[in-house]
Amino acid sequence: MSKGFLWFAQNNDQTDYVRLSIALAKSIKRYNRENKICVITDEKSKFDSEFVDVVKVLDKDDSADHEIKWANEYKAFRMSPFTHTIKLEADMLWRVNTDWWWHHLWQHDLVFSVDCLNYRNKVVKNTLYRKLFVKNLLPNIYNGLMYFRRSQKAKQFYDIAEVIFNNWDKVRSQLLVACHDKYPSTDLVFALAYRIMDPTHKGLIDFEWFKFIHNKSDVHKTKVVNHNDYLLPNRAGGKKLYIGETLVNKVLHYHDKELDVIDI
Repeated sequence: MSKGFLWFAQNNDQTDYVRLSIALAKSIKRYNRENKICVITDEKSKFDSEFVDVVKVLDKDDSADHEIKWANEYKAFRMSPFTHTIKLEADMLWRVNTDWWWHHLWQHDLVFSVDCLNYRNKVVKNTLYRKLFVKNLLPNIYNGLMYFRRSQKAKQFYDIAEVIFNNWDKVRSQLLVACHDKYPSTDLVFALAYRIMDPTHKGLIDFEWFKFIHNKSDVHKTKVVNHNDYLLPNRAGGKKLYIGETLVNKVLHYHDKELDVIDI
């Protein structure tokens, strides 16, 4: 398979990521013809679904003892069955055809979503929850929507990410300023790995269309607990999804697992 989508799905006590993965896979199949999907999971979470083409089970689960299952993400490069891979996160939904993306992406080794969108489709560059990125001069990139091809540059990136994940205690104390995170988040690790590869960010590609709506209060500039009450997600005609007054016609990273947007 030459191109496809990949993400990790490891259930924990709070969230059924397999359920979210099936919803994401179903949404990709609905909108795209180029829709091959691989989900990487662990032995406890393994599953079958008509919407997922390949399910791979981790030989060794680096996050087995972690509450948050981030520690295996550096394995995406070696485990992807595709030559060209768009890497996602399980708590996302596809709301638009993106087949045309491939014609632009496969000309490059690595492409990230630089910045993100609020629910009104406006680019958000500065967010309160990324102060650590600013302090450490890290690129404002998101692993939740990224592309890599099977190349030496992409392999180098993931090799660096592996070293960071596997030496996290030293990294956070010796390489990062004011970092007290117990577990290494994928966004932080990937941003640091990219900065090590490209210290001036000269080679960072920023496509205006390669971004997703990020459902976080700091992105939306809302200070509410329940987005269901405040933004009133609703479906018009059964298919069109609105959040607030805005039609969702971008890739949506809903993040809030209680937000009423999943349609299985």
